[in-house]
Amino acid sequence: MNKDHIKRLNDIETEIRRIAGEMGLTITDVDFEIVSSRKMIESMAYKFSSNFSHWSYGRDYDKHKTIYEHHGAGIPYETVWNSDPPKAFLVETNPVILNILVMAHVYGHVDFNLENKYMRGAADYMDLAREARSAEKRFRAYERKYGLDAYEQTIDSAFSVCWHLPPDLLNEEEEDDILRQRLIDLKTERIKSLQRREFHKDKSELESLKKEISDLHRKTPPIPRYDILKYILEQSPKPLQKWQKDVIATIREQSMFFEFQKRCKLLNEGWATYVHQHIMRRLYQEGHITPEEHREYSSFHSKVTSESTKTLNWYNVGLKLYEDLVYRWDRGMHGREFRESRDPDKWVTFDRKEHRGIEKIFEVRKNYTDRMAIEEFFDEAFIRDARIYLWGEEVDPHTGEVKQVIAEDNPARIRRVLKSFFSLYGTPVITIEDGNYLDNRELYLKHEFTGQELNPRLESGALENLHYLWGRPVHLETVVLDRDESGRPTGARKLVHSFDGRSHTYDDDDESG
Repeated sequence: MNKDHIKRLNDIETEIRRIAGEMGLTITDVDFEIVSSRKMIESMAYKFSSNFSHWSYGRDYDKHKTIYEHHGAGIPYETVWNSDPPKAFLVETNPVILNILVMAHVYGHVDFNLENKYMRGAADYMDLAREARSAEKRFRAYERKYGLDAYEQTIDSAFSVCWHLPPDLLNEEEEDDILRQRLIDLKTERIKSLQRREFHKDKSELESLKKEISDLHRKTPPIPRYDILKYILEQSPKPLQKWQKDVIATIREQSMFFEFQKRCKLLNEGWATYVHQHIMRRLYQEGHITPEEHREYSSFHSKVTSESTKTLNWYNVGLKLYEDLVYRWDRGMHGREFRESRDPDKWVTFDRKEHRGIEKIFEVRKNYTDRMAIEEFFDEAFIRDARIYLWGEEVDPHTGEVKQVIAEDNPARIRRVLKSFFSLYGTPVITIEDGNYLDNRELYLKHEFTGQELNPRLESGALENLHYLWGRPVHLETVVLDRDESGRPTGARKLVHSFDGRSHTYDDDDESG
């Protein structure tokens, strides 16, 4: 990329900012950096422009590098970080028109990150660029001082449970002592209320409340907790060293940051695609890009938004959602009158000329997560129109070729699968039930079974890592399924898997349900 190309990018960025402002987007300075493909691959592997070292990052770097070198693909067109100021990478080997597209796309992301309340929560939680650079320096010193084995074991252990976070990220779990006292106060007031009632003859509730208060004085946590790393930092009976607590806290903070982003991935990518589509059209109409460049842009855009048979294409489905919302809210196709109509002809011609589509998509980009959007807007009509299917593989009996086939096209079933995935994001729900199990400071966790068994290998590894951080025996209550000869479930049993630092044991409930 020569100086003329860089000057042109600077000039067109000015036009992109102007058009974005006219669209009503929130604008701020963006720190664009033109980097090599190697630097882009590093940012993918390390999740930041710079971050602490770990063997898994090196593994990911080698994987991305091999794909890029052998196939000329495998790296994103752009990487943007929700920092202050926002920072984005442009690859120096990209065609100029692709980097123009990327800049337009980035301004869409920046607006979403500044305005969406969940993405603001991520930015408020930590200044990721500063924290990652600081962690790189601190962790390098820890590795030198305490040795590679202790350094990596601490990171491995924290990584194994770092995604077990509160369901509501905007409302962090309270400290045990504060929550315990609040529960005791509520139960004490209930006791006083019952004692004031002269007609209250049944003493069983009083006795039950007194026992619950007595249990609360010794129980930790007072109610189940989801944030495993935070609980370990606060309550672990193992005397974790100061540097280990710093490592655990940093990994938890980065996980929280990315969890905010993960819960808005579809809406964020869809919004950035919607924005870049509008900006690129305007740049062409105003003569800032040539017809040939516009054709080249259209080719890149088509690749980005093409339908996928292997995974949900965030760009494709997210863009279709915003376009569908504009269409429906412009015509008023969302109220009771429209929903209750069963006349297909009326659906086709329905138009109350409300012209509220743009207002609606700005509302969605501000207040919704992916799960909320799926719950409210992914009705059967949208799922069919957006061609969202569940795909599987089928082997051709004649050629042995593996083909992608539609495994499920029923919108109602697809919607249930999407709601389930975007509720849990593939992470099993594990709660901390007791941090003083058997009055011996042992850790007891419970898997909230939703029909999917835990992976035995990952389960065993996670318990070993938890034991390293906790220093006492750890127990995990889960559910295993009984199956017939064909593999179909016939029942379910409770299983308590324990690890004491030396061996794994399994307390199997023989009662089927």
